[in-house]
Amino acid sequence: MLRKLISNHKGDENVHNNLLKVSVFGFLASILLVGCGEIDTDNGEGTGDEEGETAEGDVNLIAATQLDAESAFAEGFARFQEVVEEESDGSVTVEIHTDGALGGNEDELVQGLETGNVDLVAASPGFMTQTVEEVDFFAMPYLFESTEHWESVVDGEVGETIANEIEDNTNFNILGYWSAGVRNVYGFEPVETPEDLEGLELRSQDSTVVQNTWNALGAQPSSVAWDEMYQALQNQVVDASENDFTNIYQESHHEVASYISETEHDYTTRLFFTADRIYDNLNEEQQEAVELAAEEATIAAREADEELAEESREALLEDGAEINEVDTEPFMEITEPVREEAVEDLGMEDLYQEVLDLAEEQ
Repeated sequence: MLRKLISNHKGDENVHNNLLKVSVFGFLASILLVGCGEIDTDNGEGTGDEEGETAEGDVNLIAATQLDAESAFAEGFARFQEVVEEESDGSVTVEIHTDGALGGNEDELVQGLETGNVDLVAASPGFMTQTVEEVDFFAMPYLFESTEHWESVVDGEVGETIANEIEDNTNFNILGYWSAGVRNVYGFEPVETPEDLEGLELRSQDSTVVQNTWNALGAQPSSVAWDEMYQALQNQVVDASENDFTNIYQESHHEVASYISETEHDYTTRLFFTADRIYDNLNEEQQEAVELAAEEATIAAREADEELAEESREALLEDGAEINEVDTEPFMEITEPVREEAVEDLGMEDLYQEVLDLAEEQ
């Protein structure tokens, strides 16, 4: 059997016709020669009668996430599974592994895709930056002004262009753009103006453009492993951190850092992808089933992400967290030179202008 990426979720939604499906990315092309699943050819006469065998051309895909079974990624995988199995008449099946069963972090899951242990993954673009530096474009804080703005960018020309760049330089296949919430600052005191960040030691992502942004705002970006963050806050190793409502609530960080400020500096982008070696081994009907399933899985994952964010926000308030609104305009103005320098270094001025134009249309 050959394995391949898949997802599924409850309920039917209208498919976004402009969701892209482009082949793309893989830093270790030589490793990708080893298939994660296999097709049972049986000299062209597969019967599927014996235990452990399947009919000729049947495919089983392994989808894995480090997140739990209630996460938005798991919902996306579930919808993918449901649609692909129905549309392929069962010739493509999907196994879903959650809670880090096949890899406790994104790095391990991407390695699993490369070595053939996993077929479908949702991960941050940061894993591609060493091979395709253009994907760092999506890491820029204050690039997007709303969820609608983010969707118009990733589902349009900008998203397609970056996906094509990945495709031209790797052996991965992008199935859709997913999200992981909207990131806010949280800590021991509320943040209402950029001045409130002055001198604050803030745990942030390692991206250069992200750290330059916090430096411009007066904060001192710090690197702390995510699984060590609760203790780091509890022991005041750092003054603050930044993440979305769902992660803050699920990790109970609000128990030790109860002030959450809606800086909304990052509408996060995640990539749902597989390897070319998997997609290319599907027949035409199976490829069509995967493409349709990927579109619906993307819709389901995005909707689940928004629902979890709303539920987590309410739960945080019920648990005593204090959430304050923030006028983000001063933050955007101060950090604009950082974004302009980043897009110049990347040679992506035209795409950046497209993002700005789309913001005006919202």
